[in-house]
Amino acid sequence: MNHTPQKSQNGSKAGLATAGVGVLAVVCCAGAPLIAGALGGIAVGGLLGAGAGVLTVAVVGALIVGRIRHHHRHAVPDAPAAQHLGDRS
Repeated sequence: MNHTPQKSQNGSKAGLATAGVGVLAVVCCAGAPLIAGALGGIAVGGLLGAGAGVLTVAVVGALIVGRIRHHHRHAVPDAPAAQHLGDRS
């Protein structure tokens, strides 16, 4: 007596169909959240990137204005205006 099961020709087709249904379920069920997460990440990254750009421009602008004011505050005063224009008295 041989107790080994006989192979059916439908067995390989059924296995392939099951694998296909499994792949389809994974793609459908995991694909939408994956795409939504990627788009959300891009949107958040864009907002953070734009915010960082605005902050950088503001900080650099403040540094430039502060440097100019510091330079003008500590600059040597010009000679009296009468010397530049000549004595008209």
